[in-house]
Amino acid sequence: MSRKAGASGMAVKRALWSKRIGQWEGSGQTQRAFCAKRGLALSTFQWWRTRLNGSAAERGRKAGRKAAVSFVPVALGGGALGGGGSVHIELACGTRMRVEGEAALHAIDVLLGTRP
Repeated sequence: MSRKAGASGMAVKRALWSKRIGQWEGSGQTQRAFCAKRGLALSTFQWWRTRLNGSAAERGRKAGRKAAVSFVPVALGGGALGGGGSVHIELACGTRMRVEGEAALHAIDVLLGTRP
């Protein structure tokens, strides 16, 4: 295969994965659910996403600033986590965190600045 043919093949793959990632961003689904529904390997999806977009932290470093962080408001009623409930948080970069019971309520209060 010539170098030119290899480059055009890579351009086609880049365009395909860029389209898929755009579809995922607009889908409201987790990466795992999006990939499962379409028969895509999650690891391949994540590899292309990182290759095409880079991580938020990496983009921030390149721009000389910290990565943007945003929160989605969540209303918890009294006793929402009673009885062994848990809070699951998934960041845009794919990092996941699970906090259970009263510790979850405390962590949320601290993150939101409502408790020292």
